[in-house]
Formats: sequence, structure tokens, C-alpha cells
Amino acid sequence: MLRTGAGISVHVFGRAIPGGRIDVEYSTDGRDEVAANAGDYIYPADVRFDRFRGRLYVKAAGVTAAFSKPQTWLFEYDIAGRRLIQRVRVDPKVLPSECPIVH
Repeated sequence: MLRTGAGISVHVFGRAIPGGRIDVEYSTDGRDEVAANAGDYIYPADVRFDRFRGRLYVKAAGVTAAFSKPQTWLFEYDIAGRRLIQRVRVDPKVLPSECPIVH
């Protein structure tokens, strides 16, 4: 569960599996929205949250069946606006280290 600086509460969930994506469920109405979906074989690998801006950032990486080269994508999702702001392909060498997995 995350809470933005504006007081919006969301449950963030997802899986690093084929077709994996990151979803958010809003506590106000129970609706699910897709925050990041990179497609088959590009798995969510890191999720970060900017509480004050109300933005969710997702890194997804992998190799698609159609292309044999690795791909890394970054997603920026606006929680209050319930919309994807941007999705860009990036060179993973310019990114910081991934956050450790917490169970």
C-alpha cells in the first residue's frame, strides 16, 4: 500500500513473469488500473514511488520472442491522474542499481 502526499491510497501489485505487469488498485473505488505493461518476456524488475509527486516509476527488462537483444523500458505513472505519463526504452547502463526485493 502506498499513500501519496495528497492522501490518495493505492495497492501496487505485479509479477515478474511472462506477460507480467504492474497494476494499482485504488482504495477509494476498488478499481484496478494498469500502471506498466511492457509486453511478453519484458518483466517488471524494479518499482519506485515518488510520494510527493504521486508518481510510480517502473523498470521492465528482458528479451522478446521477436527480438534477440535485451530491452529495458521505464514507465512513469501518475497515480492521481490514473494515467501513464510516459514509456521510454533506455540503456540499462545509465540506470541506478535495482532496489532489493522485500518479501
